[in-house]
Amino acid sequence: MAALPADLSKVDPADAWKPWQPAAGEWNRKWAAHLYRRAAFGPTPADIDAALKDGVAKTLAKLLKGEPDAADRLGLLHETGRYYNEPFSLRTWWLYAIIEGGHPLREKLALFWHNHFATSYAKVRSTKLMFEQNITLRTHALGKFHPFLLDMSKDTAMLVWLDSNRNVKGAPNENYAREVMELFSLGVGNYTEKDIQEAARAFTGWHHDTEVTKFEFNRDLHDPGDKTVFGKTGKFTGEDVVKLCVEKDACATFLVGKLYAFLVSETKPPAALLEPLAARFRKSGYDIADLVGTMLGSKLFFSEHAYRKRVKWPVEYAVGAIHAAVPGRAPLADVVDPLAKMGQALFAPPNVKGWRTGTDWLNSATLLARNNFAEKVALGTWNTNARPPRSDGRFVAAAPVESDATGAPVTASPSPPPPDAKKHDVWALVAATKPKDVAAVVKAIGELLYGDAVTPAQAKKIETFLLTPAAKPAPKPAPQPAGPAGQPPGAPPEPPPPAKVEAKAEAPAPQPKGKGKDAPPAKKDAPPKPLDPKDVKIDSPEFQARAREAVHAMMCLPEYQLN
Repeated sequence: MAALPADLSKVDPADAWKPWQPAAGEWNRKWAAHLYRRAAFGPTPADIDAALKDGVAKTLAKLLKGEPDAADRLGLLHETGRYYNEPFSLRTWWLYAIIEGGHPLREKLALFWHNHFATSYAKVRSTKLMFEQNITLRTHALGKFHPFLLDMSKDTAMLVWLDSNRNVKGAPNENYAREVMELFSLGVGNYTEKDIQEAARAFTGWHHDTEVTKFEFNRDLHDPGDKTVFGKTGKFTGEDVVKLCVEKDACATFLVGKLYAFLVSETKPPAALLEPLAARFRKSGYDIADLVGTMLGSKLFFSEHAYRKRVKWPVEYAVGAIHAAVPGRAPLADVVDPLAKMGQALFAPPNVKGWRTGTDWLNSATLLARNNFAEKVALGTWNTNARPPRSDGRFVAAAPVESDATGAPVTASPSPPPPDAKKHDVWALVAATKPKDVAAVVKAIGELLYGDAVTPAQAKKIETFLLTPAAKPAPKPAPQPAGPAGQPPGAPPEPPPPAKVEAKAEAPAPQPKGKGKDAPPAKKDAPPKPLDPKDVKIDSPEFQARAREAVHAMMCLPEYQLN
């Protein structure tokens, strides 16, 4: 199949979204890993092996449908999740759903919609309501957008978040009417202030009940009069406004643009490139799964226009690292705090616009947090922040901890003893490939982290690192002898009382030869030199420790921050 033009503006939109039909040898580790990074949270080694065996079409179909028992897992996840009553545990629960739910694409889209319909525990202050909204996001993640938008308009957490109980006849509150157009369905420039004012009247009476547990339509506080929205007039209700928003052509264009940035590329495309997708989305009745499948199976997706063209969200970075280095074995409670430091505390986006994405994820503080998390994964130093679990026979939850306004933990529980190091050892995955030499170790690490072999230039640097012994640590100072009673060890002894003698001028003591100001500086130990590859023992503890350090270093490279 002919490659697309290198200039995106010259790509034929009709050709771009045709299914990719790889020639012999084109479906390889590079593209399999690319698909799993976008349609999931990165591949495990087993995912890559299965994908290469199944081919692109079957692999994509599996991702769209999930595992055969995904529905059963979902029921169990929802049953257990309702018992978590503080944010730390709820965040751990969602990470578990992402890794063990059997449907990573569904969870990936649930994360996308969580940012799209951004709602935060900081104001809602109820894990029950945030959990229920999370179920709604997951239920509709790959469904039809119209019923999705309607359900979110009646979601109790959303009603609290945007002050819907203040929206009453005679004094409409415009919060939800504005956001449903600007952020949830149409985008800036596709409505007027008058449209917002009239839509707010239509949403009057859309409240939550007194107990703040469910949606409640308060007919007495609803404005039943005529409203004019988008040039149409009628006795519109909230349901009517939702329908009017979805019927506007701008709705499909807006949503396609956001999903393109999330799944394909953060480089803004020509408007004409997305029009075939928008037309298909409208024709399908806003079928999200159909749109997503078209994007992920297209020629454009499997091209350099999409490859490594997104910055990983913190959740993508963390879960991807776990999949690559310690698949299925990481203590997920130990991931919650690093995610917050990377800038993404689940259930707590910063405002109604959600997290700012792209390169805004990366600054000195968040990059340091990614670096520290990479070290945890590569060296196996887990459980430094984990909370002790409790069980009531139905589920296991993290113990409650004090939280701040965003639900982030403000106190740390004592760390439990470190787990068996072998359980979280990335070297076990490298050793499973049975490398015969250092070059094979580098190849194995590259395939684990990137899905494909690293570039020759990178491979050379990593080989040199692995062949160079670690510098010997500086010797520790000798322990100081204990002083007299009442003095701490190492304290200088009290000076003796001065002798009563007459002061006499004394000649200066002679300086030892070579110890004056003109003495040459002391020699420093030369840095270690790379060993001959034949002299390196791959099965030695020293080399394996060096390999773990190499994994850490590779996870900190700029390329690893890209999806």
